[in-house]
Amino acid sequence: MDRLYWDVYMTYTKDFSSLIEDTTSFMHIYLGDVREAVAHSEQISKYGKVIYNEAAWDTNKFKEIKEDITQPNHYELVKEVRLRVEKYSCKKVDMGFIGRWKNPYQLADTRLPTGITTSYEQHEGWFTMHTAFFSPDTWFCLQCKPLFRTDPIVEKDAKGSWNMNPVGLIAPKAEKCAGNRRATFNMVNDFIKDFRPEFCSLSMSNVYYNQETNLAYLVDPDAKKNDLLLPLMFFFKNEGGRFLNSDSSEIPMDRYSSILMTDQHLYYDKKHFDFF
Repeated sequence: MDRLYWDVYMTYTKDFSSLIEDTTSFMHIYLGDVREAVAHSEQISKYGKVIYNEAAWDTNKFKEIKEDITQPNHYELVKEVRLRVEKYSCKKVDMGFIGRWKNPYQLADTRLPTGITTSYEQHEGWFTMHTAFFSPDTWFCLQCKPLFRTDPIVEKDAKGSWNMNPVGLIAPKAEKCAGNRRATFNMVNDFIKDFRPEFCSLSMSNVYYNQETNLAYLVDPDAKKNDLLLPLMFFFKNEGGRFLNSDSSEIPMDRYSSILMTDQHLYYDKKHFDFF
């Protein structure tokens, strides 16, 4: 349970490269710069598939690799990704973001570095976006785990303003955790308003959506027994969509509230989004 997944299925009036550029521009507001990208195509060599944003890495390694796989900043990297998609007819692209969440463990207003990866895929008449947020228990869950002075993230910034007690236990600040959850909610909410996907969900297990039947399935069978694996948010553009467990049994709706998104509802779990 060390991942938070955001799954999106959508049609789009523009082409694949435009979808990547438009959605990356949107997510840049919430997730920061794209740090690296991988353009998948058999026409590109193994090492040529990767494109790095040199400005996003605190390292000297880019002095030793070819210039054509590094770009000076976020905007040039996205531009290069678009060029490669169009040149090599890529059907899949992975984008790695820096992450901009507040660090709930520090008193100062600092950022917690989090690896965030979005995989774009082009299908017949459809596009999918599968985003994995690493280690959500440090910035999203209601009960964030405590850290210790010996944890690598603490040792790396030993002089940081950690919320540490005399024995070295570092507790998260509740208001910052709530702020991160609110930012996550707003990101999904605004994405739906701007792009009107056919379906999207946020959960701690992967989700599969069948556009023909308008049904969504939690991939992990353990969701039947573990409530934390149930969806935290979900949205169906077409009326009548239902969320099911992997065994096709229906997920009870009484735990969810909803807000109206134009003519459809965005459902959210009150337990996790407690600021409503």
